[in-house]
Amino acid sequence: MSYSAAKANQQNQCLPTEPMNNTALVAEGGGQRGIFTAGVLDSWLNSGFNPFDLLIGTSAGAQNLSSYITCQKGFGRHSITSLSRDPRFFKLSRTFIGKHAVDLDWYFNQVDQAENKLNIGCGEERLKKRKLLFSATKADDRKATFFEPTRDNWLNVLKASSALPILYKKGVKIDDQYYVDGGLSAPIPVEEAYKRGAKRIVVIRTLPKDAAVQSPWAHKLKSLLCNTNRCPKVLDLITHHENAYQATLDFIEQPPKDIEIIQIYPEQVLASSLVGSSQESLNNDYDVGFKAGLNFLTRYENNYAPS
Repeated sequence: MSYSAAKANQQNQCLPTEPMNNTALVAEGGGQRGIFTAGVLDSWLNSGFNPFDLLIGTSAGAQNLSSYITCQKGFGRHSITSLSRDPRFFKLSRTFIGKHAVDLDWYFNQVDQAENKLNIGCGEERLKKRKLLFSATKADDRKATFFEPTRDNWLNVLKASSALPILYKKGVKIDDQYYVDGGLSAPIPVEEAYKRGAKRIVVIRTLPKDAAVQSPWAHKLKSLLCNTNRCPKVLDLITHHENAYQATLDFIEQPPKDIEIIQIYPEQVLASSLVGSSQESLNNDYDVGFKAGLNFLTRYENNYAPS
């Protein structure tokens, strides 16, 4: 079934479900690797599974949570396999003439068009009993910030969460501040979920559990730009990100005694990458994510059933 046909079949399926108190879902970013997360969440949409009263996403994770909360199965997959693979989305040469290498303006214009439109009205209905947050990073001091999307700001704060430093110039302006990719300072915002009262946290990652502590996007920047005078800035970004990432992994491995953390992650490194992935790689990694979502339901779904 095409994405458009699937979307039409879902128009009457966006019914609010009852969330469980203090139960959170956290979604990591990772560019096109987010296709794994899209697969996980689509498997849950198939089953009507969404027990979370708090959802926090970073970059591609925020985009996937948007389609999850708006009940649009296939939306995340379509955005990655179609929009992010379009030649208009990424072209490194543009950064050398003062333009965005990653054209998020074009991308989110497509998301806001009828054919690709995010069903924000449905999202608002489901958010009457939930909270959804997107992480972003303040460009001036690199502090993590968490935005709550509304009908008026949804796409703009989603863009801010996804704005890769350097590749999207200064970042996205919100009020009087510029913001860049949330993954810079809050790559897996599990600690934020805990600070907001979550006691049961499910984390969807796009790298294997024991992958080396490094940023896929930052190292992509290094490989693309370190033959230019921007290399020192890129290396500084890498150090900042990897310190934040390591601190998060330490928290996950040794969490406070009053919380439970369950991780969903690919068992092997995904075939897809930050950008430039083949259609075959994306299709395969989506299937890997879908199966991981089903495996989670087999093991844990009863634990999240209403009492």
